[in-house]
Amino acid sequence: MALIAHAAAVDGPHGPLLLPTSLAARKGEVTVVAGDPGPAATTLALALGGRVRLDDGSITCNGDPEPHVRRRRVALVDVPGVTEPEPGLPIEVVVGEELALAGLPSRRADIRAFLRERGAEERSAQRWESLEPSEHVRWLAEITAQREDVTAVVLTSPDRWGGSPHAWHGVAQVLADQGLVVVVLATHSSVRLLGLESTYELGVSA
Repeated sequence: MALIAHAAAVDGPHGPLLLPTSLAARKGEVTVVAGDPGPAATTLALALGGRVRLDDGSITCNGDPEPHVRRRRVALVDVPGVTEPEPGLPIEVVVGEELALAGLPSRRADIRAFLRERGAEERSAQRWESLEPSEHVRWLAEITAQREDVTAVVLTSPDRWGGSPHAWHGVAQVLADQGLVVVVLATHSSVRLLGLESTYELGVSA
């Protein structure tokens, strides 16, 4: 299983939203794409998930270039302004919505069970933004990765919530160890802190 972009580019009304970008992400690996948070990162995430049309280049999921295949196979986690939860909502509401979106049981009892398993049932009425960054990323990723037919997961700018990049990288590695293709869009500073020797970059097509 693989998610491969070759010089993928998307135009906007006033200029490029995503300059040609290439990457090759494979099953069981965490593939990091370095770049500044913003429209390019969001656009790449949406393109990998088959949610926006490419103006140049290509993206394939398990060798198939059709966007509808990526919409089914690629799960997008916490995309800024698109799939990120409203920070002021109660934790129990966000968890319920995320479970429902993933096609999982989302009744009150299911929400309570999810929180109980994570030692957070008593925090259900607190605001979503009160979660630690590591919890924020881990919970969303755990739910999204359970969606039927998912073979790849894209984490978008998890470092924007603060905390140590080792926390979200650990979440990504757990997903990879489960046999998923995992792509993380992160800042250059996070990549340096993680000590990663090689990554792909936004706007770079090798």
